[in-house]
Amino acid sequence: MLARKLKIKYKDIDVITTPLLLPSFSSRLNIDIHSTIDLLSDVVSGPFLISSYDVHHCDNFPNLDFSNLIFLDSGGYECAVESDVSEIGMYKPESHEWNEATHLKTIQEWDAEIPTVIISYDHPKKRCTLENQVEEANKLFAEKEESLKEILIKPESSSDYIINIDDIITKIELLRGFDIIGFTEKELGTSVLERMTKIALLRKKMDEIDFEIPIHIFGSLDPITTPLYYFAGADIFDGLSWLRFAYDKNSGYATYINCIGPKENGIQATMSLLWTSSIYANYTYLGRLEINLKKFKDSGDFSVFGQNETFFKEACDDLSERLGGI
Repeated sequence: MLARKLKIKYKDIDVITTPLLLPSFSSRLNIDIHSTIDLLSDVVSGPFLISSYDVHHCDNFPNLDFSNLIFLDSGGYECAVESDVSEIGMYKPESHEWNEATHLKTIQEWDAEIPTVIISYDHPKKRCTLENQVEEANKLFAEKEESLKEILIKPESSSDYIINIDDIITKIELLRGFDIIGFTEKELGTSVLERMTKIALLRKKMDEIDFEIPIHIFGSLDPITTPLYYFAGADIFDGLSWLRFAYDKNSGYATYINCIGPKENGIQATMSLLWTSSIYANYTYLGRLEINLKKFKDSGDFSVFGQNETFFKEACDDLSERLGGI
C-alpha cells in the first residue's frame, strides 16, 4: 500500500498534513471569480488553488485571507484555447497573453501573508527537456525563496502528450531541490490504471532513495479518481469538478447539478440556488473524503468508502497485479 501522510512545512513549521484535497478556482469556468471567492470565503478554511494567470488578468483580485495555505498555479490551463469533452458546457474560450514574463511579474508582485506554494511556469505550447524544466523552475523560485517550490513536470517534446515516467525516474535526483512534484492527470496516461501505475512506480523509486516529498496530481478532485491516485502513492489533488458537478454522498459519484439539484432542493429552487447549495455540499464532501483517506491510511480498511469499497479494493488489486504483485 502506497497511501501515506506527509507533513508540509513552511519555514520549518508544520502547516498541514497530506492527503490534501484542494478546491480550485479558475477563469476556465464561466463564473465570476470575484463573486465566487466572496461566496466561498465563509466556507473554505483550508488550502486551495488559484491561477497566477487569473491573478494577473483579474482587476482587483479579491483578498485571500481565509486559508492557511495557497497554491499559486502556473497558468497553463487558463491560457489554453482548446477544450475537450469533459469541459463542454462550462468552457470559457477567451484567452489572454501568457508567457514567462507575465508569470514572473505576477510571482514578483505576489504579497499574500498566507504561506504560498509557487508552481513552475506552464504553457500548452512549451516543451523542453526535464533538465531545462528544472533549470527554469529554479530561476523562477529564486524570485520567491520564502515560498514553497513545486515543479510541474511536462512532456519533453512537442510530439509527446504523455509523460515518460521511466525517464523521470532515471533523472530523479534532479528534483531534490523542490518541495513538491506535480503532474497533470491527463499527461500521465490514457487510462486511470496507466496513471496509477506511473504514480506508483515513481513513489516506489522515491521511497527507495529516501526522497520524501508530496506528489501533486492536477485535475483530479472527485469521489473516484482522487482515492485511486492516493492508493497509488500521490498526496495532493486539485480540480474544478467541485464547481461543475454535485458529489452524491449516497452513491459516491459526481453527477450533473441540474439533475440531482431539484431532487435535493425541490423543483421550485432557482438554478442559482441549486449551484450554490451544491458547492457548499461539495466542500463538505471533500472534507469528509479527506478524513476517510486518512482513516484508510491508518487502518487499510476499504469499508470507510461505503458503496465504493469493493470497487476500490479491486482497483488496488489490479494495480498490484500490474506492478508484479507488489
